[in-house]
Amino acid sequence: MLLGEILRKNAKAEVYGSKVALIFRGESWTYGELNRQVNRLAHALLGAGVQKGDQVAVLGRNSPQYVTIYFALAKIGAIMVPVNFWYKGSEIQYTLDQSGSSVFIVHTDFSSTLTSILPDLRGVKQVLYYGSKARTDEGKRVRNLEELMASQPEEEPNVEVDENDPHIILYTSGTTGFPKGAVLSHRNHYLHALAWALKTGNVEEDRGLVLYPLFHTGGPDCILLPHFIVGATVIILDRPNPEDILEMTQKYQVTNIFCVPTVWRRLLAVPNFDQYKVSSVKRCLGSSDTFPPDLLDEILRRFNAEVHVTYGLTEAGCILTFSKLTRQDRAKIHSVGKPHPLVEVRIVDQEGRDVAPGEVGEVIARGPTIMQGYWNMPEKTAETLRGGWLHTGDLGRYDEEGFIYIAGRLKDMIISGGEKIYPVEVEKLLRQHDKIKEVAVIGVPDKEWGESVLAVIVPQEGAELTQEEVIEYVRTRLAGYKKPKYVEFVEALPVTTSTGKIQKAVLRERYAGKYR
Repeated sequence: MLLGEILRKNAKAEVYGSKVALIFRGESWTYGELNRQVNRLAHALLGAGVQKGDQVAVLGRNSPQYVTIYFALAKIGAIMVPVNFWYKGSEIQYTLDQSGSSVFIVHTDFSSTLTSILPDLRGVKQVLYYGSKARTDEGKRVRNLEELMASQPEEEPNVEVDENDPHIILYTSGTTGFPKGAVLSHRNHYLHALAWALKTGNVEEDRGLVLYPLFHTGGPDCILLPHFIVGATVIILDRPNPEDILEMTQKYQVTNIFCVPTVWRRLLAVPNFDQYKVSSVKRCLGSSDTFPPDLLDEILRRFNAEVHVTYGLTEAGCILTFSKLTRQDRAKIHSVGKPHPLVEVRIVDQEGRDVAPGEVGEVIARGPTIMQGYWNMPEKTAETLRGGWLHTGDLGRYDEEGFIYIAGRLKDMIISGGEKIYPVEVEKLLRQHDKIKEVAVIGVPDKEWGESVLAVIVPQEGAELTQEEVIEYVRTRLAGYKKPKYVEFVEALPVTTSTGKIQKAVLRERYAGKYR
């Protein structure tokens, strides 16, 4: 179960060798062409001294070159370290230092950022640039990757790679502190791709859009690999521009669109949406957080397609559960569905005992797609992978039919006067208020009650909203102890760059002193 084998097999003339694998900015590459390009790069990297087991950091936007790098590193057994392209210099340096990357492959779009931090990247032995105006400067350990590839052979590289070898170090979104590097093997991601294809019904005739950044687990693990594993075609976008999504969907008869709720909202808000032909779309997919029902309803109304809501996390190899909705069946619109066949998911109390249906507990999981551990963080690994189970830190509950509902983060749960308050419940209610655009509910210190509820709200543009109005709105609809004691109005909430998840740890730090 090697990732490089997916491409090698598909490149055979009798399989999918002449079929289009990638489309980007009007150009296309067949499986055969892509595999030959990957092999040339693999040989170039070997020639540059990259060996099996080396950590190689990669910084660049979505592109065919990025896909080529992904598979070339897999074929030679190097460990890929994708770098978030929204990171600033210090964040990039942290990723490379923590991962121990000795080689840094960088697109020239980020040359100025690299130049500013290169003197401090003491562990990096060489930088390999790709893209326009890539340069070579031997004195500064900088080389042009495309020049290195020019005369390389197209044959498969002769490197023995095992399916359990580390393939990638994916850094978490960092909602609770410094990012941790989840180590995943070839086997982890191969099996995840099979599970995704099975649950969503991917077939070779499909055409999927890659909108998620390829540095993020959602890009390769939820579109690229599942489509490649069945011999389907992938269209790459380097930015999730709503108009571009619709244009590509119409032009290439896209069947699968996968993006976060924020992008779905922007897509549906395009003024001339109805002028685009989107009848080819069979599956609208999303992850990150549970989709609000109003967004799901709108997607179902605009697209005559299945809507797949997924739940997962980087440490799980990505997705754990799938829920399928249609215009005819939306009964479980609040659920993230059931586990896929390769994983086992339980919901447990603080003592690790299974809770009854309807009761809230921590979501834990095990299976062959789960990460091997955190890179160079043995204590964090032991804490997260206890007793053979991945402790997600997420709260959830089952219903009587086995469908899972996410109730928030374990660390986000508020205990006020001994009563447990789940922020997701209060947030869902407040989002129904016509003057509220976005909201985050957190706990703040309270001498009398231990913690009190603070609602941090982004009002709708032009809306006039008072603290009293917010508190009363909740008080009349939920138990009194769940209502906010405090309300803060802000212009925007802090979010992670790749997934748009609200950073509640930042909010707790911001307001803890004020309400102490």
